[in-house]
Amino acid sequence: MLPAMSIALAPSTEPSDLPEVGQEEETYLEDTIILDTFSDGGMDDAEAVELDIGEELDSMDESSGDSDPVELDLGAQIDFSTSAAESEEDDDGLDIDPAVGLDLPDALGADDGSEGMEDRALSIDESKFPKLEIDDGSEGIAAERAISLGSASDEASVPPAALLWQVFPGSPSLEACTALAGAAHTVVAASSDLLWFREDGGSPLRLGVDGSQLSDLVLLGADRDVALASTRTGQLFRRARFASQAEQLLRFRDQVGFSKSARLDLTFGSGSDTNGASAYVRTQDGSLLHVLDAGDRFERVECHGKVLALSREAPLALVARGTEHVLAWLSPATPREQKLSGMALEMARRDHPLLATHGLSVALAEPGKALVASADGGQHFRRVPGSAGTTALSAGEVAGKSRLFAAVYAEASDTTLILLIDPEGGEACYVARIENSHEHGASDPVDRGEWAKVARLVWHAASQRLWAAGGFGVLSFAPEATS
Repeated sequence: MLPAMSIALAPSTEPSDLPEVGQEEETYLEDTIILDTFSDGGMDDAEAVELDIGEELDSMDESSGDSDPVELDLGAQIDFSTSAAESEEDDDGLDIDPAVGLDLPDALGADDGSEGMEDRALSIDESKFPKLEIDDGSEGIAAERAISLGSASDEASVPPAALLWQVFPGSPSLEACTALAGAAHTVVAASSDLLWFREDGGSPLRLGVDGSQLSDLVLLGADRDVALASTRTGQLFRRARFASQAEQLLRFRDQVGFSKSARLDLTFGSGSDTNGASAYVRTQDGSLLHVLDAGDRFERVECHGKVLALSREAPLALVARGTEHVLAWLSPATPREQKLSGMALEMARRDHPLLATHGLSVALAEPGKALVASADGGQHFRRVPGSAGTTALSAGEVAGKSRLFAAVYAEASDTTLILLIDPEGGEACYVARIENSHEHGASDPVDRGEWAKVARLVWHAASQRLWAAGGFGVLSFAPEATS
């Protein structure tokens, strides 16, 4: 409730009506405005509903004297709404207008809920908002697929074997190794040099190649005493165990039509079972070459598709043919193929799949994800629980039964579990653990992490040991009965 007040206006010296708005003959700009205290008009809050301004300014008493002030009873002329009267933060006031002398606010309308908002259109710059994408529903499918392939962090842990295998560490001074191959009574690892181990895992014989980091190797020759190694740049070197130096092979590029300056990513696979003189090599474009005569000859092999992976235990290739993926046995005596489906097909479509086989047992994995196993030559696969994080595969015969091996890496703890897998039931247990004990020195090239990550696994039948190469160098594992 506002108190009543009166405003006294001193009129001009000439008696006349007040000028209309817009007239320029007479103004009140230079006249004094006298504000008197309002007197209580006895207005009741219930009656103060709206602001009502009449036209009494234009019909003021003409009989007012020149010197008598004109009184305006705002209590009678203006009704304030209850909300306006109770508001203590109302910024609307009475301003002087050059034309009339007063500028009274517009009549207050009904409250439309827009208090504090200006009565004007809002201008929105949509470019300041983040771009929204339409949800096509594929995210949920991708997430479900990732979980089915074993990327979930809360996967059930693998139980230990009843008897853990004995661990045979290599030389403590060994650097990180990236490749591994085994045959007859020899196991060879590779870093920038070739490290020839006897089957008992003693100190290796170190043979230099060319100082470059080696990416893969395979053993050739009747006695498997010739190592064929590739570098990260795609150069190919051959060195026999008792040779004085390594020989760089340049003619293989000419034989298969590769440019001498082309950068190749070469990986090896097992060759014919009939003799140890052959192997297969795959290029990054999916071409397959047959290595003959201990690396003296290379022949292209037509697989009617792109070769994605090679097994190191037998002449088996994973081949992509459009949307189809097949397992192709390369042995000339018994060639056959098996079309993949389900989870095996999903893994085969990923980048750089891993493949291992022994007899009818087949393991297929996506690096860093889970693996699937088959006991019937790839006709049916089942996912192996606890295998998420697989980095390397191998296969072999253990105690008269086909078994699959996998190295499962946990990045958070820098730990690898070595899994022994029964392909019949798809069940796994771990037989050994590789842990970063931080006992390696500060000069260790892998002291920054991934010390326990396995790059390659090889089951060596002659020593009945599983060999592993990685950031730790070389390790071998054997059941207690054969240690």
